[in-house]
Amino acid sequence: MDYSIAAGWRWFDSKEAAPLLKRYDLLPKCSMLISDDSLTGFLETANSSPVTIAIKNYEVRIIEKKEADYLEVDASQDAIIRDVWLVQDNKKLVYARSVFPVVGLNKYLLEKISTSIEPLGRRLTDQGLLTFKDKLEICAVRCADINNELNFAPETVLWAKHYRLVAKPASEGRGIIASVTEIFSHELMGKPPQNNTDIN
Repeated sequence: MDYSIAAGWRWFDSKEAAPLLKRYDLLPKCSMLISDDSLTGFLETANSSPVTIAIKNYEVRIIEKKEADYLEVDASQDAIIRDVWLVQDNKKLVYARSVFPVVGLNKYLLEKISTSIEPLGRRLTDQGLLTFKDKLEICAVRCADINNELNFAPETVLWAKHYRLVAKPASEGRGIIASVTEIFSHELMGKPPQNNTDIN
């Protein structure tokens, strides 16, 4: 998933994001951008319809230094990369990439979760793990591949959310950590503000 940050934008952390959305009168419409609640749960409750997963890519490769720094883990280790669409009522609503470092973790469990066709949060909970999100940030981005799948023009700007997902067993033991990037269809979040010269 190659994307570029839209002109005039940058990644805004959670402390900056809420005032930004309020300034542009985007709350509560875009409240899910700054919420740590389950996106899948929100969609299923709001629309009374199940969310399914369409896996676009699954691979194992060396984690990029930027992701390793973000996750606060050692670089030069393998990570599982999982790209999926969240689909509801046959509509692609969210493209999500998850990056799971594998060193020191239960690889069987990690691979089972990573290849699951269920939403990530639900799968982790089903495995008896307690989950939370931190290091949340939002931005507006362009991604030609995603725009193509949504039948948008290549230069279309989309909302994006990035956070660290931590899942730990209720008892003692090693947990799972992942970097998650979500890019939202306009149908779900609307269009980001186009006049962005005053947000920096």
